[in-house]
Amino acid sequence: MEFCPKCGAMLIPKDGNIKCKCGFEKSLSNDELEEQYNFEAEKNSQVEVIVTDNKNVTLPTTKITCYKCGGTKGYWWTVQTRSADEAPTNFIRCANCGNTWRSSN
Repeated sequence: MEFCPKCGAMLIPKDGNIKCKCGFEKSLSNDELEEQYNFEAEKNSQVEVIVTDNKNVTLPTTKITCYKCGGTKGYWWTVQTRSADEAPTNFIRCANCGNTWRSSN
């Protein structure tokens, strides 16, 4: 792998050359391209893909009262929405209708 002598960005192979976004271009032989830019990894042909839907939620649950549908089960999570010295924001989502709101805690 090479880096651009002008701007320092990684040079990307394209059409038998390595090119930079700044316009720098250098020709490499096929052997050099193969050696520097061909990466191999383990391949697992038996990878299982798990398909889920909105009914399979892995968030923690709590007892709530949804103001839209009256549901009594909710999922909750916390996000740091402001600077680090301020409290995080808690969100709740109704398990019945999907309505989402901020917690008043």
